[in-house]
Amino acid sequence: MNARTQSFVLLLFGGALVRLASGDALLRYVRPVARPYVLAAGIAILALAVWTIVASVRGRDHAAADGHGHGAASRAAWLVIAPVVAILVIAPPALGSYSAARVPVTLAKPADVSFPPLPPGDPTKVTVVDFAARALWDDGRTLAGRTVSLTGFVVAGRPGGFLISRLVITCCAADAQPIDVGVESGLPPPAADAWVVVTGTYAGVSPSDATLPILRATDVRVISAPANPYD
Repeated sequence: MNARTQSFVLLLFGGALVRLASGDALLRYVRPVARPYVLAAGIAILALAVWTIVASVRGRDHAAADGHGHGAASRAAWLVIAPVVAILVIAPPALGSYSAARVPVTLAKPADVSFPPLPPGDPTKVTVVDFAARALWDDGRTLAGRTVSLTGFVVAGRPGGFLISRLVITCCAADAQPIDVGVESGLPPPAADAWVVVTGTYAGVSPSDATLPILRATDVRVISAPANPYD
């Protein structure tokens, strides 16, 4: 691969980053706060690629004639195409039930365990993380007597219902940690990885697992995957 070809590869890579940062696909891999950094990196790579292409056209590219054995680096440059293909062609989906079932559930104790009351009105939309934290670290006191709705994806069926989860990321999908909630429902469980909105009331924790809060469902609705799949 000569320098001009490498520049075109960089052009593709920078364009892929800009395209990724411009849409919701970015949220499959990183938190929303990373968007401006990914966009800036893509623009910088595009600028570098354009500059090197222009320099090559003007005859300033002497990399092929320096005689210092850059062949291995040139071959390695083709590896840059791999993430371009992944982003533009394959478009890997967000993590789902496969990951949630194989990563230990971890919910760290918050610094402040004095949870404020839920907003007025039933049902109240609550994140899976907030529901689990209130259930496990506040004994469900702020959930008692309230009807809430949770959005998550189905992990698997369980006796008397099914398990939903939401993956929490600190930086990117590589550090994703699942937060699970057991759903009591007399209905057949939706398929694994189906996104659902479950409305119901807090029903304590599982008798077999004190770290698993339970929601007794009054309504289960299958929905499309949200733009941001992570909490």
